[in-house]
Amino acid sequence: MKEQIYTIPINEALEADCDCPFCYLYKKLEQDAVDYTLGPAMMEPDFRVITNEKGFCKIHIKQLTEKRNALSLALIMDTHIDTLKSLFEFKNDGKTFLKKQKQKDVFVSRLTGVVKECAVCSRINHTLSRYYYTFIFMLKKEKGFLDKVLSGNGFCIEHFCGLSEAAASELSDKSFKKLFEPIIEIQKNKLEQHHTYIKKFADSFDYRNAGKPMDAPKDTLTKTAKLLNGEFYNFLNKD
Repeated sequence: MKEQIYTIPINEALEADCDCPFCYLYKKLEQDAVDYTLGPAMMEPDFRVITNEKGFCKIHIKQLTEKRNALSLALIMDTHIDTLKSLFEFKNDGKTFLKKQKQKDVFVSRLTGVVKECAVCSRINHTLSRYYYTFIFMLKKEKGFLDKVLSGNGFCIEHFCGLSEAAASELSDKSFKKLFEPIIEIQKNKLEQHHTYIKKFADSFDYRNAGKPMDAPKDTLTKTAKLLNGEFYNFLNKD
């Protein structure tokens, strides 16, 4: 299959030196989304409605403030606060206790809904979800794509779950067995390898093994954490 613009990012991610190609894609999407929020999005009413309603999570508000685009961020915060203030218009109309109880429930539900949302996360996850389905499309249509996947490093558990959902949705039982079960097998092997390493890492702390070389990579803890939870670069003060 001739490479299309929507397949290029996935091929690039599979060819990159990374632990999970979807973590690689997430990082690029995140950088683009943060730049977009303080740039072109300022002139797009539809996205401004989303930032007004959802605001941002702790990770992404930190990244936005680090961009030092003070005016754009101030304008976004201004209209987001307007939205928040409207949620605080909780009026006791003196009706029955049941009616007032419902008002309280609505107030709390709307407010907690804002806290749980993030405009940047929403934009990233929407595109990442489409990448899962593009991946499955390439698996069905692109010659040699399965071999490329099987020669890679596998995936983190979070993104493998998303990919599995897309595979279950888009592949027939026969195609799932042929095209996706081999990927499940390499993921299973990756999990087993990390399990072996983490056991050896833990055993190295046993006093009976004092002075013995550790039969596991020194970065076992970090590698296993990335397998279980994905990349955590966005919690650090670097890339």
